[in-house]
Amino acid sequence: MLIKAVVSTQSTGTYAPAPAPETAPSPEVKPPVPDHYTPMLQVLESAVGDCKNATQNPTHKRKLDEVTTKLDALKEKLRYDSISGSVVDELNGIAGALQVKDYNQALYIHSRVAQTANFSEVGAFLPGIKVLLQIGAQLHTVHHY
Repeated sequence: MLIKAVVSTQSTGTYAPAPAPETAPSPEVKPPVPDHYTPMLQVLESAVGDCKNATQNPTHKRKLDEVTTKLDALKEKLRYDSISGSVVDELNGIAGALQVKDYNQALYIHSRVAQTANFSEVGAFLPGIKVLLQIGAQLHTVHHY
């Protein structure tokens, strides 16, 4: 036999089902991205900002918004140290090339990562970095920002 909890409504003599206990879903607390990744991420995020500021092209702006999403995927992987040391080294190389606006070198390093890394490791973010580098190279050639 199924028994339902009921709550009496004071003077009307009617009964209503008891309210379900409130259980708010607890938000997942993510660990921070380890500090040693911060410089690389700052360079990549700064490059996105520089490109957004340098372009009026709506397609570029939309693609750069997508790059930001891809960088979030990179942060997620870095947060849990799920990227190999060799890929991190290459990403640091890309960041170093970006700091001096050497887009050809950054694209060369990117292609090396794309050819050698396991796609399941880099597929969530590497295409976004390529778009960033391509747009940056285009804008740098035109604006020299």
